[in-house]
Amino acid sequence: MILFLLLFLLLLARFFYIQATGTVHNQDLDKLAQQKHSKKGVLEANRGTIYDQNGHVLAQDANSYKLVAELKGANHVENKEDTAKKIAGVLGKDEEKILATLNKKDKSQVEFGTLGKDLTKEQKEQIEALKLPGISFITENARVYPNGDFASYVIGHAKPNEEGTSVGQFGLEKSLDKYLSASNGKVAYTGDRKGVSLDGGKVKVEAPKNGDNAYLTIDQRIQSYLEDAMKAASKHYDPESLIGIVADPKTGKILAMSSKPSYDPNDRQIKYFFNDAIANAFEPGSTMKIFTLAAAINEGVYKGQDYYQSGTYQVGNRKIKDHNGGAGWGSITFDEGVERSSNVAFAILGDQKLGPERFRKYIHSFGLDEKTNIDLPGEGSNTIVFDQQIQQVTTAFGQ
Repeated sequence: MILFLLLFLLLLARFFYIQATGTVHNQDLDKLAQQKHSKKGVLEANRGTIYDQNGHVLAQDANSYKLVAELKGANHVENKEDTAKKIAGVLGKDEEKILATLNKKDKSQVEFGTLGKDLTKEQKEQIEALKLPGISFITENARVYPNGDFASYVIGHAKPNEEGTSVGQFGLEKSLDKYLSASNGKVAYTGDRKGVSLDGGKVKVEAPKNGDNAYLTIDQRIQSYLEDAMKAASKHYDPESLIGIVADPKTGKILAMSSKPSYDPNDRQIKYFFNDAIANAFEPGSTMKIFTLAAAINEGVYKGQDYYQSGTYQVGNRKIKDHNGGAGWGSITFDEGVERSSNVAFAILGDQKLGPERFRKYIHSFGLDEKTNIDLPGEGSNTIVFDQQIQQVTTAFGQ
């Protein structure tokens, strides 16, 4: 009886000690309770959508799916060979690599890396229809480019960082990143092991902030025409590279821009990151002639009805030739020379009528020696070689 009383008093003393100090074995019970019952979650925000000028989606956030396989437990993969074969058939992936993942030892659950990542809703539904035991999916937020290989170097590409937030890597996704970026929200509450609230439904919420949307000057229809023309040219000529730009001549707005070879940003396998349309310097060709003509008219030295001898124009020991092999069209007016895009006509305008000093000032006034400051990263610097007479003359017609 006395022993029982002593034990009771010891337990009672221990109880009051715990109640007074809130600790057991130097551990704070309040903190332990908070750790056990605190529930936290992430409220995902969406990165801003990129639209063309008419509101057609060019890049947006959407659900993607990651493939998961249970190798142990009640619902596990039963026939690994058959499962690998059927999944490979849907995804168009290497069956042996999928099987190697399913054959991993000492794993209760496996993922398939890039083979089973960024799946579309259609792919998910096709695999689900196969009713393969042990196969499930994790829903993720992904950056999606609905048109695939379409103005890829203009739109660019965004991918998740370590926190899972999409960050622009290049193109407009990069240059507009501070506007497109989103901030995830948070939710926190106290709950039991099943997630049921323990404090009357009190929930702390930090709302997510979606990124701003961006509307481009790109016109999806015109871009489609350009992409088709580029593909046809690539097939016919098999060039190393192609560049195509469509601009509004009155405003300078870029309506379409493309360069080949290109890539599908949904595939994530990007090897070349430069938009050749803006990254590299190249000769303007006959587009330069309109600037030479404008300068000559503005200076009052262009006389359209004056005659000149077309065909060739001698500069030192070099001959400038018209584009028909130097045959020319005989003695013709400058107006006809402009109409025929005669190299010789523009060589004379630049060399004799304007002179190199005045012509160089116009090149600067037109901004041809400066960057355009287009809203795309990676614009290269212009190079104008204008030291020798032959360089000055060829500049007049764009070579």
